[in-house]
This record gives sequence, C-alpha cells and structure tokens, in this order.
Amino acid sequence: MKIKRFDTTISTDKLIESRDFYMKHFGFQLVYESDWYIELLAPGMAAGISFTKPQRDAGDFFHGTGIIVSLEVEDVDDEYRRLKESGVEIFQELQDKPWGERSFVVNDPTGVHVYIYKSIPPTPEYQVVYESFKKA
Repeated sequence: MKIKRFDTTISTDKLIESRDFYMKHFGFQLVYESDWYIELLAPGMAAGISFTKPQRDAGDFFHGTGIIVSLEVEDVDDEYRRLKESGVEIFQELQDKPWGERSFVVNDPTGVHVYIYKSIPPTPEYQVVYESFKKA
C-alpha cells in the first residue's frame, strides 16, 4: 500500500474550539467546514486533522467517540479487494461519497476506524462549498 496522505479524525462536540486551537497555535489551514465536520491541513506536509460530531444525520459510519485514522491511497478499489481477500472484516463497504472520496472502513484491533479512500470529484453541491474556502 502506498499511502499519499495521513489524517486523524477526532470525534468531539467541540468542533469550533478544536478548529481555533489548531489554527491559532500550530498554523493549520482550514480546508472544509460544515455543521458536523471540520478539516484542517498541517502546514507544509501531506497530513491533516479533522473533527466530526459523534452523532449526526449526514454520516452513517461513525457514531461513537474516539479517533478515526484516514489513509489516502492511489487505488482504493485494489486495497479494498486486497484487505477483503486477506480476511480483514470490512466495517463499511466501498462507496462513493458526495464530498469527493471513494472509501471504505475497517476497524483495527482496538476498534479504531481506519478510513481508506481515494479522492474523486465531489458533487456540484460540495464543489461550491470547497471553492468558498480557496484563497484568492
């Protein structure tokens, strides 16, 4: 598996406080923000941190607390087949997400979600939101 980017997602109800802390003290850049999810990128590297509400209507893959590890890969379909064939239980089947990711989820032995994805074009509705965060 060739990993292109590494992200950690923290499940919390303190989205705004978390965003402000990492931007103010560590120079993270805001990439996306909604009422249930915020994504930040680390300065100068292919790594990020995200915050998601533990309970929400928009997503059906994580309704707990804790951490989600996200791995961006070159070929998500190939990784899905490889892991499934090796006996890894798939927690969420391979699917296209409207925000621009083709993904699936497995759990590590401690129950941490490992979200494996490849970037794909977002739906037009999400593209409009993304464009609003781009710097002029």
